[in-house]
This record gives sequence, structure tokens and C-alpha cells, in this order.
Amino acid sequence: MKTRIRPAIACLSIVALTACVESSDPDEILTTGLPGETSAGDGDGDATGDGDGDATTTTATGDGDVTGDGDGDPSTGDGDGDPTTTGGEESPCDTPNPGWGGSAQVGQPAPHFEGVNQFGDEVSICAYEGLPMVIDTSAVWCQPCQLFSQCLGGDDNACLNVFGGNQQALDFLMYPLREQIANDEFAWVTVLMENANNGAPTLADAQAWDQAYPVEKVWVISDEEQLYFTHVPLQAFPSIWLMDPQMNWQDLDQMSVFNTIINSYL
Repeated sequence: MKTRIRPAIACLSIVALTACVESSDPDEILTTGLPGETSAGDGDGDATGDGDGDATTTTATGDGDVTGDGDGDPSTGDGDGDPTTTGGEESPCDTPNPGWGGSAQVGQPAPHFEGVNQFGDEVSICAYEGLPMVIDTSAVWCQPCQLFSQCLGGDDNACLNVFGGNQQALDFLMYPLREQIANDEFAWVTVLMENANNGAPTLADAQAWDQAYPVEKVWVISDEEQLYFTHVPLQAFPSIWLMDPQMNWQDLDQMSVFNTIINSYL
């Protein structure tokens, strides 16, 4: 019989305070709600109160750019979110982009996160639509994050450190998960949220991370705008956020997410 699988080590992030905690009892990890970034209360991830995710108060359009056309691109009014005026072109995802306003909810569409990966390519998680997908939010300074990337990359000893010596975490989770990632059956994206000094990460951080902890077929992207801080209930690093193949949030609970991956996809 499979036991519940949870990490036994994690790093907590409380605005300007960071600390790593380790426990022989995984139930003691990630059991309390710690605040993420709370400097803005309008739900859009920027320093203004207009609710649309762009850094201006001259327009409150709800679309994330400085124009008032409601479509999320900076120049046209065709309503489709790309820089054309044809209006009927397909989105990179079949699922509409909900944007970054509001909090993540199970069963609701996930934002179409974009960025530059460790190879210098501009990418969107829409490339993985149709696959189950994990967004792994990590921090450069976080040792458990480093261990988890080593585990994902094939280091079994790192896995045992992460999961408190639980061999079943390897047998039922990591071995089949590695195989599915290698076979393009499961998508994993590591998103760096903080650099070594707790600041916003850059492309250089993603590149350095990949060089130190390479995992084939796993993108490493720096969240330079730190968008996930205000979207997911981020309490610790690393945190694992699961999407279903339709790009809806499937599990946001760090106490159950690995078991959901096992029961649903492995």
C-alpha cells in the first residue's frame, strides 16, 4: 500500500525573512499559512491600484497593457491578445488566458506564464498544453530547492534527503516521473522566484541554476516580475503547483500534490 508522500525539508519565505526547516515528520512541514508579498492590495501584481497589471494609473482597462482596448497587447484593439488586428487568430493555448488578477483556485485556468528560459528562448507554458504540468517555484538561496532539482535530475541520494529517507518517494513518484518527463508525457517547469540575495531573479540566475542542477527537458525560468507571489499560496520553497492537461489548476495543496500526481498520472 502506498503511503502519503510529502517533502521532509523546505525553506520558508516570509517577505524579508527566510529560514530552512527540517523535520523527521513530514506532517510538520508546510502546515501554517505564511504571508507572501502583501505590499499591494489590488490583486494585479504591480504597484498601482487600478487592477489591470500594468504600471500606470492613467488607464484601468483590465488588460495588462497601457492601452484601453481590453485585449492585453500594447497596440491593437482586436480583443485577442496578440499584436495583430485580424482579431481571429488562435491563442497559443486553447484555454483562454485568465491573467494574473486574483488568486489561484483549483479547477480554474492557470495564467499563461511566459519568460526566457535557460537557453535564452522566449517561451510560454502554453507549449505544454495537453500534458499534466508542474510549476515548481524555487529560490536560488534555497538548499532544499537545489536538492530537489538534483533529485529530479537523477540523484537518488538527493531524493532521499528531500523526502526524509522515504524509499517509496523514489519507487512511486520520482522514478516514473523522471521517465514521463523524458518521454514528453509530463511537463515540469522550474520557476525561480528569488535570487541569492532574496531579490528578483534574472536570466543569469536561470542559466546558472541549469548549469549547477541540470535536468533534461525541464525549463528553468526566472519570474523577474515575481508574479506567482501574489497568485499562488506560496508559503515555502520549493512549492509544487499542479495543472491538468487543460491548463487548469488541479492541486495547490503542498500536503497532497505529490499524491495527486501519483494517483492521476503515474
